[in-house]
Amino acid sequence: MTRAVMVLVALAMMTVGAGRTWAFECPARVNEARAAVQKAEAALDKARAAAKAAARGPLGKAREMLAHAEVEHKGAGQDAKKHAEAVHEARTAQGYAEEARLIAERL
Repeated sequence: MTRAVMVLVALAMMTVGAGRTWAFECPARVNEARAAVQKAEAALDKARAAAKAAARGPLGKAREMLAHAEVEHKGAGQDAKKHAEAVHEARTAQGYAEEARLIAERL
């Protein structure tokens, strides 16, 4: 019985800790998104005119989302929901940057 209670307490502590860790991972996600935007910009510099035109839209969205993620993170303080929003924004920015990079490389 005591062992079962200890296991449940340990599991509960790990769950609470994992939630907080996830919520405050936004600096890492922002850095990943920033790196993806830089790769997309480098690919755009080498791309042909048609690819540049097609990739500008997603790259612009990526830059906008990245800027919003950085603002969300700086203004979040200890609010886990704001940090989660910053993570979401950074991951979305990374997706747009990857889209722009693929368009620039493949068209």
